[in-house]
Amino acid sequence: MPYVKTFDRDQFMMCSWDSLVDPESIARLIDAFVESLDLSKYEIKEASSEGRPAYDPKGLLKLYIYGSRKGIRSSRKLAESCKTNLEVKWLIGGVEPDFRTISDFRKNNIDCIKSIFHEFNRRISGVVEWGFASIDGSKFTANNSKDNNFTKNKLDDRIKWLNGHTDEYLRLLREADEEEDLDEQSDSLSKEELENKLKEAEERLARYKQYQQMMEESGASQLSLTDADAKLMKNKNGFAVAFNPQTAVDSNTHLTMPKKKLCRRF
Repeated sequence: MPYVKTFDRDQFMMCSWDSLVDPESIARLIDAFVESLDLSKYEIKEASSEGRPAYDPKGLLKLYIYGSRKGIRSSRKLAESCKTNLEVKWLIGGVEPDFRTISDFRKNNIDCIKSIFHEFNRRISGVVEWGFASIDGSKFTANNSKDNNFTKNKLDDRIKWLNGHTDEYLRLLREADEEEDLDEQSDSLSKEELENKLKEAEERLARYKQYQQMMEESGASQLSLTDADAKLMKNKNGFAVAFNPQTAVDSNTHLTMPKKKLCRRF
């Protein structure tokens, strides 16, 4: 069976580094973006002028943006890419910083790198031609139980129920006092037990009123004590306290739609 012919490793080849990078490569976009930046606005921390010359911060920024787009997360893997990845070699001019240099640059300039990443994403979203967006959501059950989730109606019902029970406990306590005065014994709860139940009901009542006040002040329709962002919502099994993250994907690029772009289109 014939196979696809491979090149001769001993063959002499003359080419430029630029010819090794595809014209449509993301590396070219990253290179043009970083070269257009005025790094003086971002307060990049420069290395000491003494001793061995430092690596160009633009090269390290290109490396981090490329790693972000290609899913290369660790400093060690980025350092390895500087030796093995042709696009990375083209981006940073063939230098090979070790993983400590790459890691220290990130730690010393974390806020600047975040700002530059945000600017890169903003510019990308502005030049991409978008199609139509498909939006879908998924429900994920939260750790928050139903007992620790409150709506306005639920709190109103519980407060009303506890007020009724408090009145009932007070009535039973009064009857218990009357029975003690008459030296009568009954099979009902003792006075001490009734007092404990009354105290428990009053504590719960105060807690529910506090929740009610918190909802009124914040304007929230629901209150979840364990997972603040979780809501009571309907699912195939009835109702559950859950999260409902929404995802919008563009039909042309298959990218997640930015919030500003999504709001402008719908």
